[in-house]
Amino acid sequence: MLRNYQIEAKNTVQKTEKRKTILQMPTGSGKTVTFIEIAKDHFAETTERVLILVHRTELLQQAQKALGERVFLISAGVKNIPANYDYYIGMVETVNRRINKLPSFGLVIIDECHIGNFKKMPFFSADRTEKVLGVTATPISEQPLAHHYDELILGPAVTNLIQSGHLLNCDVYGFASDLVDKQKWKIKKGEFDEQQMEEFYSSEKMVKNVINAYWEKAPGKKTLIFNVNLKHSSAVYSAFKNEGLDVRSICGETEKVERAEIIRWFKNTPHAILCNVGVLTTGFDEPSVETIILNRATKSLSLYLQMIGRGSRLSDGKDKFVVLDLGKNTIRHGAYDDYFDWQSYFKHGAKLNDGKAGTGVAPVKECPECHFLQHTRKLVCVNCGYDFEEEAQRQAQEEKEQKLVLLISSKPVSVPTDRIYSLAKDRNWSPYAVLHKVAEHLNNYYQKYKPTATREFISLEMAKEVVEWCKVYEKKNGNWIKEISENILNDKIKLYEQQAGGNITG
Repeated sequence: MLRNYQIEAKNTVQKTEKRKTILQMPTGSGKTVTFIEIAKDHFAETTERVLILVHRTELLQQAQKALGERVFLISAGVKNIPANYDYYIGMVETVNRRINKLPSFGLVIIDECHIGNFKKMPFFSADRTEKVLGVTATPISEQPLAHHYDELILGPAVTNLIQSGHLLNCDVYGFASDLVDKQKWKIKKGEFDEQQMEEFYSSEKMVKNVINAYWEKAPGKKTLIFNVNLKHSSAVYSAFKNEGLDVRSICGETEKVERAEIIRWFKNTPHAILCNVGVLTTGFDEPSVETIILNRATKSLSLYLQMIGRGSRLSDGKDKFVVLDLGKNTIRHGAYDDYFDWQSYFKHGAKLNDGKAGTGVAPVKECPECHFLQHTRKLVCVNCGYDFEEEAQRQAQEEKEQKLVLLISSKPVSVPTDRIYSLAKDRNWSPYAVLHKVAEHLNNYYQKYKPTATREFISLEMAKEVVEWCKVYEKKNGNWIKEISENILNDKIKLYEQQAGGNITG
């Protein structure tokens, strides 16, 4: 039974007159169920065959099971493809190698159409007549998908699905953000350099960081970890194993039988931890996942949302899921329930994914106490109550002090006290006239270099000069003389600012 928003998406697709359409629906919203129903309706109405192209064996089995007996599976061992089936399912590469043996179709459905290897297939040629439906949660590609499809149909937003109780929201914690900040990874084909990331994330410090993050925020929770590559994943797996935790590892090279067994184990083990490299970002549906660890950085908004989406499905006893972000991904891309301008991505491609205007990315900051990530407008951490305003004031004061130190080192306070005392002796000035001259010089410095030269700093400099003045004139440096000298300095500053203000207004 389809949900209301799935029915609406299906109806919108079926009403369009465009030949090549993309349907965007968030991860966890039931894309597979929706396009299976579109396939069934198409065959019922037209009796035309339907071809479904997928990218993961899990999706292959899921779609095959949903369509029933009249399905032909185009697998690696198939040499001849009969024409008397209603539905045909296969992985893109497998089907493409047999493209000349395929019968005709009325509808071709391409799941995860943002991946892009569909482009080599003939269904997009201008002389073709079959309808093409691409389905994805993230319609982003290096080359705009609008070059291949006629329109983009949007499904419900993540926020609406959360509010209606069809998806779960998450708490996100940032770890090692300061270390990631310092990295200057190269960009290759739109992504951070894998080798450089591997070296960074496989370091002893970063492996300890992921262990510490797990123990601090997710002990005993069913956890899915996304690692950089096989070498990195192996190091992380060993570290969790050494902690005495129930952990396994899976990757693209894992044999089919072993892979199915690991996924069954993960599904049925309450405290399971599963390390993976790139294979569980799409087509993996395990609602019991409680924690997602992004143990890598990515430039790809699509990959980021696909990874987080693995934890968003509903499950008994689960009202939220947790994301531990060790790659500054949330700060880079925004929260997973943010608004993203998919129409702009559809038209202009992945170049929008650079944090510039139009991406919909909300500014995020990390709490220094609990690592909770939240909007920069928050004055108090919504998770632990940490006072950001107090922290901001402290940081502002530190910045002031640092600037002042730089100022003093480059332009130190220079009061010509020796010459002033000499002039005072030659011209018979009173000791208090000397204080006035010293105050004039300090005010001059203050006016040149404020606000970096603070009022407090100038007062301290005046106090230092008074100590020397008391020695020269054999005066006692008591509270009275301190008050007199401060008043003299204040009068100089006020007089200067009054005169400056008068000149401006005049």
